[in-house]
Amino acid sequence: MKKQREFLSGNNMLLFEELEQECLTAIRYIEALKVRELSENQKEDILGELSASITHLRIQTEQLDKTFEDIMDV
Repeated sequence: MKKQREFLSGNNMLLFEELEQECLTAIRYIEALKVRELSENQKEDILGELSASITHLRIQTEQLDKTFEDIMDV
């Protein structure tokens, strides 16, 4: 139980906040792709940014997965 309380403190809450912000960023790029009047260059730029956002999400979720595993091992 102590480990679980530690999980919800400091650095992990920061990870949750960063994850939330990156999710919102990805959603904004997905929504931007729905605009019909985009040029090919705009689409490419948005797809590049979306790809970077997805990469960030993968890294952040890997960190959280490791933390979850540590808690479950207690």
